[in-house]
Amino acid sequence: MGRRARFRGVKKTPKTLEKDILERSRRLAEDPELLMPECARNCRRCTIRKSVDKMHKVAAKKDDPKKLEFAMNWGDQLVRAYAATISLAEAGKVPYLAAAKTPMGDVSYAVRGKVERDKLIGVQNFDHPELRLMAFWKIAEHDRLHMYSMEDHIFCSPDGPDPPAQYVEEAISLLPYEMDDEHRCPHRDAVERLRVRWKSANVALEICPDCAGDVNTLHVLASRIAAADPTDDFEFDVPFELHGEGCDLTHESRVSADLAARYRRGEMTDAAFLKENAAERLKRIRESGKEIYIIGETCLGSDRSAFLSRLRGGEAEIEAVSGFLADHPMAVVTRSDQAANLLADLWADHSRELLAQVASPETLEQLAKEGRELTPAQAVAEAKRMERSRGITAQLPRFAGLGPAASHADRLARVYLTEGKAAVIRLITKSRGSSHDLRSVSYAFLVAMGEDSSLSWQFTREEIDFGNYLSPFVQRLMSSTGDEYHEALHLLLEAAGSGEKVTRA
Repeated sequence: MGRRARFRGVKKTPKTLEKDILERSRRLAEDPELLMPECARNCRRCTIRKSVDKMHKVAAKKDDPKKLEFAMNWGDQLVRAYAATISLAEAGKVPYLAAAKTPMGDVSYAVRGKVERDKLIGVQNFDHPELRLMAFWKIAEHDRLHMYSMEDHIFCSPDGPDPPAQYVEEAISLLPYEMDDEHRCPHRDAVERLRVRWKSANVALEICPDCAGDVNTLHVLASRIAAADPTDDFEFDVPFELHGEGCDLTHESRVSADLAARYRRGEMTDAAFLKENAAERLKRIRESGKEIYIIGETCLGSDRSAFLSRLRGGEAEIEAVSGFLADHPMAVVTRSDQAANLLADLWADHSRELLAQVASPETLEQLAKEGRELTPAQAVAEAKRMERSRGITAQLPRFAGLGPAASHADRLARVYLTEGKAAVIRLITKSRGSSHDLRSVSYAFLVAMGEDSSLSWQFTREEIDFGNYLSPFVQRLMSSTGDEYHEALHLLLEAAGSGEKVTRA
């Protein structure tokens, strides 16, 4: 968790900023203890206490420019920064400022003496909970301290992580999340969530993917800690708890070492971390070799029948999925009970195998030649329709030189047999026929299918009466194949009085 600043050129001092810097300089000149952290215990060899004791001596000689000049150029860097800062109050002005780019944003500071820039920035901003830490970073690292910067002071623990309650409360309040008294987001029943455990504070925070934002919770909580590793007091994981039984995904649900390292280094936000972890987990589950079925938040174990019974979708979709899984037992994870979603998930790697469950190679070749842009669900449904049509068509006789009535009845019957009732209705709605006889045949098909009531207004009373008479002949045609189909079409034409002949090709 780096804190090193990047610096830019010198600029003139704005009056309002100069006023603020001079005010802080005067306060430090009057009381060097403002830089002294609150101690967990009075360490006999406290480096910072030794520096503050030296600051008192410098403050006693603040009216002596030569003494201040010496103090800001020699000795302890923290004392140098103090001497350089209080010299501004003695001078009564800040002629020039340097600019530094820090993790907290751009910061302006006054350059005086031979002082490390981090120390100058930290001391000159001793009342800023984050910037003040810059004065203590090297000390905390060297002396193995944990320093906690709060709104009004710093707390120092020499015995490892030990945040005061005030720091814990303030750090949690910096997060952009709404959490309950147990530090959980409102979606407590979420299947997965980011859990950050603050060990020494005995606090665990939980954020679900829906709430996760563009912050790194671990680094927000550690943003005001100075230590060799400010994040060493935190652990995190992503619990993944499905409903149901028979799902042992302990290994597959572990956060990868690489992803955990990137999150700990602050390279990822909570939202990005959860999203990438979910993608890795899904890949591990699918590559696990286990036969396991997961729908949304529910795990059905290896019970394929239970999984298929919950899927919703068209006949072709269900047939494709069930046949494929019978041939390829695998880990299946789908976000909903819609078969179309599962087809989309499997399509990139298994499109040919899925299509093969509903159609022959010849049908699939024909479908590919058409080159239509179809979704996976549409492709499966179309392959099923084409296969069914191909099989039924092979059982129907071929005719040559059909007249208008025979051609119209044959077309409607073939559409019904290959594509179903809805396709016939669409065809009749589009074209009922150009003559009284053809429209009567159309109405006869509607009666035979039980769909006459919704469309009867489109026909005359004579066409309706004649269609009712012809409907038994149409019903026979719609249920026939081979020679029986030929005979049924002939009888329908005789009943219609068309006088047309039906000749096999």
